[in-house]
Amino acid sequence: MGPTKKGTTLGVVRLGGRRENGETGWECASREVFEEASIALTALKPPATYWFESSDQPSLKKIGWQVDDVQPILVGKRKDSRYVTPIYLAYSHDTPRPAAETKGLLLLTPTEIATITSGNLSLGHFLENGGKAIVEHNLPLNLPLEPYPHLRLVHTLLKIHPEIANSVQ
Repeated sequence: MGPTKKGTTLGVVRLGGRRENGETGWECASREVFEEASIALTALKPPATYWFESSDQPSLKKIGWQVDDVQPILVGKRKDSRYVTPIYLAYSHDTPRPAAETKGLLLLTPTEIATITSGNLSLGHFLENGGKAIVEHNLPLNLPLEPYPHLRLVHTLLKIHPEIANSVQ
């Protein structure tokens, strides 16, 4: 998470970035998460793969998708781009630590994802109510958390497949 360009909210975004030198989508995702949160990932097979196109209210369409060795849970495309973005289901036993440009990490439960996506919740209120965050920079506690589309999609996926919240014990 970090301040948005306007500085009026804290954007809650996924970790990720661009592929380098012929990386697969999975290799890119796991490298980017390691660079941004200092954790090594282990991929999980998702219950299904869904397609979405970026919009304010993206809808999910179940698809068959096997481009790399690791199957994504989501594959998305921005309207203004010819590129697709695969998003993976994974876990780690490592302790996350913000690195690179990452300002802070929220460690979210399914209930907290539902709360953030349904209303106006500040970082301070999230923390006061037992939420877990690892913050490396001085972030304003009074700013609302702004869920970006990927978090909304995770919320939708958890409604469709609640079992993914318990994929790793």
